[in-house]
Amino acid sequence: MTEPMMTPPRDFDLGLVASDIDGTLLLDWKPISTATIDAIHRCQSMDIPFVAVTGRPIRWLQTIADQIPDLGRVICLNGAVVYDIASASVVSANTIEFSAVQEIVAAITTSHPEAHFAFETLTGGLVDRNFISRNPRHAHVMDDLSELVTRDVVKILVSIGSDDSEALHGLLDPLVATSCHASFSDPVNGLVELAPMGVTKAKTLESLCEHLGVARDQVMAFGDMPNDIEMLTWAGHGVAMGNALDSVKGIAAAVTETVDDDGVARYLNAVLDSHRR
Repeated sequence: MTEPMMTPPRDFDLGLVASDIDGTLLLDWKPISTATIDAIHRCQSMDIPFVAVTGRPIRWLQTIADQIPDLGRVICLNGAVVYDIASASVVSANTIEFSAVQEIVAAITTSHPEAHFAFETLTGGLVDRNFISRNPRHAHVMDDLSELVTRDVVKILVSIGSDDSEALHGLLDPLVATSCHASFSDPVNGLVELAPMGVTKAKTLESLCEHLGVARDQVMAFGDMPNDIEMLTWAGHGVAMGNALDSVKGIAAAVTETVDDDGVARYLNAVLDSHRR
């Protein structure tokens, strides 16, 4: 059921819009709607940067680039990488050292020998032979952890065969809290995502805003999943999607329509209408 859109702030000094992608700009790998793309371009025409902030790896950004080639910089891999759409290049990256990867894998497998892993790197994705994913998207199957020695690992994904991502997060977070940041972006895919220590969407967005000269209280952010919570609470105005988890709606300043009902476009256009007056 679609929740009513809360009234956008009338006098919000909008300096930058940050938005998650999956579950926020689009759903289930469908194209981004024309209404949403038009709202993004409307921001850009008013010299308001629009920054996509996603858990997606670099190799899953091409479909976004095809639809919005002038999007610019994207914060991806839950904040581990800043990627430039126009030049198809990495601007900055936070990596996990191979020794830390070994320690993380050992800590998890000691308690959960049934665990399987996937690794996102700056040069592609690698999965162990028994890792199950609904969207492998051309990942390379690896036989030994040593294949990561020469790779720049930016995210680790963990599965133990269940579908409950929140429960898995509860199991794994205490095991890795001192070595990386754990989150999940889909409650039913049974995956926990591990980012470099201290790295979140919010932290990298904060750094980008400092670079652009945009104050925190000028940032409006949209999201739907727990890996968006830090970003929504850091931003001057955090907006949860109508299809967001209750835990995300509970911390947001406002709730817009669902992604299928163009929630970002509707909310953003209302704000921009006010901004233009």
